[in-house]
Amino acid sequence: MKLWGKMNDGSIEPGGAVVRIQTDMALKNPALRDWPALRIQHANHPMVGDRYKVWPLLDFQSAVEDHLQGVTHIVRGKDLMDSTRKQTLLYEKFGWTYPETLYWGRVKVHEFGGFSTSQMKSDIASGEYSGWDDPRLPTLRAMRRRGYDAGAMRKFWIDLGLTQKDIAVPLSTLNSLNAKAVDADAPRLSFVREPRTVNLDISQTGMDKVTLPIHPEHPDKGVREWPLVDRTIKVNIASEDWDSIEGAKRLKDFADIEIHSEKSADGWMGEIIRTERVGNTPIIHWLPENMAQPAVLLLEEDGGLVVADGLLETNDYPEGTIVQLERMGFAILEGLDEKGARMMVRLHG
Repeated sequence: MKLWGKMNDGSIEPGGAVVRIQTDMALKNPALRDWPALRIQHANHPMVGDRYKVWPLLDFQSAVEDHLQGVTHIVRGKDLMDSTRKQTLLYEKFGWTYPETLYWGRVKVHEFGGFSTSQMKSDIASGEYSGWDDPRLPTLRAMRRRGYDAGAMRKFWIDLGLTQKDIAVPLSTLNSLNAKAVDADAPRLSFVREPRTVNLDISQTGMDKVTLPIHPEHPDKGVREWPLVDRTIKVNIASEDWDSIEGAKRLKDFADIEIHSEKSADGWMGEIIRTERVGNTPIIHWLPENMAQPAVLLLEEDGGLVVADGLLETNDYPEGTIVQLERMGFAILEGLDEKGARMMVRLHG
């Protein structure tokens, strides 16, 4: 007890003494022989400062806490079977009944590879990742930021079931569940990545607006309208569509156009061929200048974080809204960046 007093008053330095649970040194499993229960630690605690010098270790702390809280069932990874064996020995000393214990095996998601909490913490501190919610990380904060639905996550784990067998699954399994969960409520928006500008004379079309559905499968959600108020309008087309821009192209839900090869000071010149849909003219996404706001899309590609600049269809949806960017997949809206551009984080395809 004198040594115990010295441990508590700080006379003995960390590593100088430890409290163990006395078991049987003849036990076949060496992890169960007089296993450590408390150790000395002089570092400040965020809640109580330096008031205490001796702290319980996990197997001792959780065992006692489970009993005090009346825990009847424990679900833990199969790598913690030795913890069950240690704690059972402790419960026998107190005359307590140990809770029923279930185990699960390791679940590996192919795309996440081999992440560890300690390595992630180190990489965040070094600046390799922006924080625990960096979209490249397999953390709950990161997945929440990417718009993963709690119900989809729950169904993912329920479908996997509780088994001691180690399994590996593709992220596409969760993505499929999440897409079903968020699709019905996700309004559609257009996003034009790395836009190029085309000038069109629309005076012969007789159209003063383009009408598009908020959700093509739910007409009750209404429509979104793009006003076409001037004789000549500027339209923005994604640079990825520019590689195959020769010949007629159809601006989605509007008109077939051709783009001239020459460029003026304020963009390329284009010509409207017809507004009706004829044949299989390739469809490209676009945004009129008056319905576009600067935006950046964060997306994970091959383990790297890509920042895609572009223009997003003007909207007043609040932060946290999950939308479907037409032809690009789901994304979650964030606030503005330092340049005033709308931030978005892509979920998945």
